[in-house]
Amino acid sequence: MNPLRQLIQLFRKPFPMDDGLVYFRNSVLLSIFITFFLYVFEPFGIGTLESDKFLICLGFGSMTLLAAMVYDLIVYRMLGLRGKQRDWTLGKWVVHNIFIMLLISLANFLFARLAIIGYIDWSLFPTMIYSTFMIGIIPIVMLGGIAVLNQERKFQKIAQEINQKNSSPFQSHEQTHEGVFGISLDQIRYVEALQNYVKIGYVNLDGQFKVQTERTTLKGLLDQIHGSPIIRCHRSFLVNQNAIVSASGNAQGLLLSLSGCCKEIPVSRSLVPVFRKD
Repeated sequence: MNPLRQLIQLFRKPFPMDDGLVYFRNSVLLSIFITFFLYVFEPFGIGTLESDKFLICLGFGSMTLLAAMVYDLIVYRMLGLRGKQRDWTLGKWVVHNIFIMLLISLANFLFARLAIIGYIDWSLFPTMIYSTFMIGIIPIVMLGGIAVLNQERKFQKIAQEINQKNSSPFQSHEQTHEGVFGISLDQIRYVEALQNYVKIGYVNLDGQFKVQTERTTLKGLLDQIHGSPIIRCHRSFLVNQNAIVSASGNAQGLLLSLSGCCKEIPVSRSLVPVFRKD
């Protein structure tokens, strides 16, 4: 396989989406890195400053953090453009980081021109964009790629451990004739949350996979079937343990394959230990 195709496949790999705290932590670390990188290596004429060099470098770092937080507020929270967890890929993550760097370039350009020089010359803005990308783009792509490969390797190993316990690790001979909404619990494969509704994926008596929508919540349904093989595996999913035939893993976590169903069900990272128990 040629390097270009390998790179394209890498960018298409699922990426572990950061929550708000992780994004803030990474933004703080980036701002600290920018501050000390500028102070130590003195690029872009910083070494010619006669005084307050550290405060100026700290200013660039602070503007970096401010720009990242503004981007998070507008793009992720107000516009909701991050997308769903399972749709988040390394490529999308890199694209979002490119836009973050553009906003950081603008913030640092305004800081440099107004706080240091005293006037704005927009003809120099492309130079600031170039400088920001020279510092940031390679580390971002490398760190993103490392994160994907490490997380993918981790969850593939967990999936392999689960599958090696038994050829059908979660299969059980226990049967129950209880049911909900006219569907036997034995037939249910998964339940997916849709706000105040749920989608119940099940296999009917003819062996055909069907989906039924009902007005209830995951919590309400889980309370009705407490003690059954159907358990929570994700904030948006319940899964029938007796229907799981194998587990697989990618950078976002575990995925469960179910008998009679082509849909793979995600497992939240916090709930992975439930599926590793003997």
